[in-house]
Amino acid sequence: MRRAAELVLACAVLWACQTIAPQLPAALVPLPHLADCPGPLRSTSDIEGDWVVHERIRVMGDRVDESFGLVLQKSGPKLVLVGLTPFGAKAFGVTQIGVQTWAQSFLGPALAVPPENVLRDVHRAHFLTSEEGEPDARQVKRDPDGVVHIDAPTCGYQSTLAPISAVLPQSTP
Repeated sequence: MRRAAELVLACAVLWACQTIAPQLPAALVPLPHLADCPGPLRSTSDIEGDWVVHERIRVMGDRVDESFGLVLQKSGPKLVLVGLTPFGAKAFGVTQIGVQTWAQSFLGPALAVPPENVLRDVHRAHFLTSEEGEPDARQVKRDPDGVVHIDAPTCGYQSTLAPISAVLPQSTP
C-alpha cells in the first residue's frame, strides 16, 4: 500500500512539474545592434610615429548605448585598436595594416557596436580631419577640452570620444 502511495505521489509531482513549467516565448526579441557604417580609413603608412593612446568612447543609437575604453597603438605599419568593457575585459580588437583591417569580437555575436565602426570613428576624429568638408557621412564637432562628437545620421548613431592619455615612445640618446 505504501509503495502504491509513493508511486501515485511521484506521478503527481511529475504531472505538476509538467504543467507548472514556464512556457518558452514563441519568438525571441533580437538584441539591439548597430549596422556597419562605411567610411574611409587613412593608410597606416600615412600615420606618423609610434605611440599609444587611451580614450573613452560612448556610442548611442537605436536602443544601443555602449561605452568602451579604447587603447590605440601604432607601431610601424600596424595600428591596433582594443575595446575594453567598463570592467576592463576585452570586448573587441581591430588590427589595421595599410587600409586592410581584421576585426575580432571577444563577446561573441552579441556585440551591439561593430568594431569597424569604432575604428572608422577614431579615424574620422584623428586622422581624416579636413577643412574642405566632410569626407564621409560622419559630422564632427570638437570641444576645447579635446572631446570629439561624431554624428552619423545616415547610420543612425552618435559617438563621443574623450581623451584619457597618450604615450610617445622614448627616444634613445
